[in-house]
Amino acid sequence: MVLRDERAGEMDAEEARRELYAIMNRDGDFEEKARQALALGETYLGVDNAHLTRIHPESDYWKATVSTDPPDGDFPAGVVLDLQTTFCRHVVDAGESVAFHDAPAAGVIDGGSDDPTPHCYHGTPVSIDGELYGTVCFVSRDAREKPFADEETTFAELVARMLEHELQRERTSERIDRLQRFASVLSHDIRNPLNVAVGRVEMAREERDSEHLRTAVEALTRMRELVDDVLTMARQGQTVEGTEPVRLASVAEECWGSVATGDATLRVDGDLAFRAAPDRLKHLFENLIRNAVEHSSAGSQTGSDDAVEHGSTSSRTESDDAVEHSSTSNQTTSENAVEHGGQAVTVRIGPLDDGDGFYVEDDGPGIPPADRDAVFETGYTTGTEGLGLGLALVDGVASAHGWTVAVVEGSAGGARFEVRDVVVVDPGDG
Repeated sequence: MVLRDERAGEMDAEEARRELYAIMNRDGDFEEKARQALALGETYLGVDNAHLTRIHPESDYWKATVSTDPPDGDFPAGVVLDLQTTFCRHVVDAGESVAFHDAPAAGVIDGGSDDPTPHCYHGTPVSIDGELYGTVCFVSRDAREKPFADEETTFAELVARMLEHELQRERTSERIDRLQRFASVLSHDIRNPLNVAVGRVEMAREERDSEHLRTAVEALTRMRELVDDVLTMARQGQTVEGTEPVRLASVAEECWGSVATGDATLRVDGDLAFRAAPDRLKHLFENLIRNAVEHSSAGSQTGSDDAVEHGSTSSRTESDDAVEHSSTSNQTTSENAVEHGGQAVTVRIGPLDDGDGFYVEDDGPGIPPADRDAVFETGYTTGTEGLGLGLALVDGVASAHGWTVAVVEGSAGGARFEVRDVVVVDPGDG
């Protein structure tokens, strides 16, 4: 039996990494870049073949989607096998890289002279959107004399991570394209007829007003608002191309004034200067504020037509630098009051203690831990109205900026949304 080590070491690890980065930065389609990256790994590791696979463990499905093997090789692109007949089953079970430099010696195969199974294998899992996609594999018919070195495993895993990134970017691009096509349909084929219907009903009201016509206008207006929300959602997934310095306190106060908040109170606890796209940031804050106010209600509703007054209160129980806004009315039972347990909701906005971003929290009932990841999913809602887009919009804006957003328990037991990884700037630039 020939031991496959003669090609290993033709290039050192630094040279291999440098060439890999160059390949992945080149223009070209995914398949060609993947093939070049796999070929580089094949040379660096001194193996016969390298391939990217697509795996479905539940159906025992294994397919080589990109390969350095020719069509008449052992593992050409397109070949389909049962997962349980491949070494990749060990990678799926382990959830991490698995290597056999001498499979017969390791006892994973018999290794008879007529056995076509590779005697040398290195596989690394590839995941997309948190789910297994497949593996990156480097194989040889013959065994290696020595186990794979740590730097070789590191390089193989780097190839897998880079292909994983390219696959994720390709999938995201496809989603954005679908959303844009969907947005085009909404914008022209649905919103325009809705606008016509609203206009005609308004004209009918001028001739003869009635409760039925008023109800029709309200329903059509609500439909138009939902279409606008969906259009905004479709456009938020795009990467932010231009940002500028903004101030947390100013943005918070401006967005508070543009959302119907009833008797709710805003407290801005400090300030932070960071870079963002102002229009996109406005969507994020408006939806977080609206979510805090509406979902902290104990059965009451915010009146969309009521003006929101801002003024300082006579008492202050928190830090002196907190900026407080509240309604000057003492009415707590009006139709536009937002209450929980008889107390008006307080929404607090401020910088995180570690300076990595900002938070928006309320003192309402909060969000159960089991539901905190699901709230950012499109369509998730606990109400009877709306499409559950508000927090999905928030997540989209954050992702477009390269930020992360998570929900935890607030200081007063309510929901606290923390936005991190923002680009903080000198206050003088904000």
